[in-house]
Amino acid sequence: MKKELIRMIVSDIDGTMLHSDGTMSEYTVQVIHRAQEKGILFTVCSGRFPEHAHALLKNYGIFCPVCGNNGVTLWDARSNTVLKDHLISPEAVRAIWSSACEMRLSCIIFGRGFVASSDETAYRMAQGRFTDVLKREYGIAYTVGREAVEKALKMPVNKFYFYHLAESEKAVFISIPGITVTSSGHQNAEIIPAGCNKAGGVVEMAGSYGVDLKHVMTIGDYENDLPMLTSVGLGVAMGNASEAVKAKVRYVTDTNDRDGMAKAIERFVL
Repeated sequence: MKKELIRMIVSDIDGTMLHSDGTMSEYTVQVIHRAQEKGILFTVCSGRFPEHAHALLKNYGIFCPVCGNNGVTLWDARSNTVLKDHLISPEAVRAIWSSACEMRLSCIIFGRGFVASSDETAYRMAQGRFTDVLKREYGIAYTVGREAVEKALKMPVNKFYFYHLAESEKAVFISIPGITVTSSGHQNAEIIPAGCNKAGGVVEMAGSYGVDLKHVMTIGDYENDLPMLTSVGLGVAMGNASEAVKAKVRYVTDTNDRDGMAKAIERFVL
């Protein structure tokens, strides 16, 4: 792979850009800025919803297109324009919620402009470092309780998030038509519209900015990153990725705590 062939970089966030403590090093920030200064389109594709990812990156002075919810929603923050958005069908939304109630599972529901939590435990999980910013600057509504969920179920839904999910419980959701069940961490499950994944998000992002996939470099660490790692010109797995992920890509960089993403950009782009 010649360095000059890379025109677009797509990076995962958690376990890739960020250290294990949730921070980003100054070195990584500088490398991203250097790539942008060279005219390389830097973007992210994350399980986080777009505004959340944007708020985090903005905190480090990084401004770029964001594909959130595991490839479901492509958002251009500069123009505040949703370029692509995929929704779970109303029938599937009801089936997911019904199954969650039967199994007494807590969940978080994500849609355009809202985050609805089924109970206080899920609500605490939904709260984070940027919650106040997301409410104040992005207009994100955080609600909790059954009434809040019932209201959310009537709105366009992008994703359900479940945590500490057993394989038998995950199998119940997999059997529901019209959805994709993926994972971005140990024992969690993220339910998104059928046919959606990070590869689809990268395809739509590259197409929106006129970049051929053979000129795209992707970087990630978890199973939900595999589709985008194996569908572009250059896919790079993090050193902290599982052996299953590493085995399916050609290149492996250093770990997230040793700035592996930045090192990969330096090696292949700068």
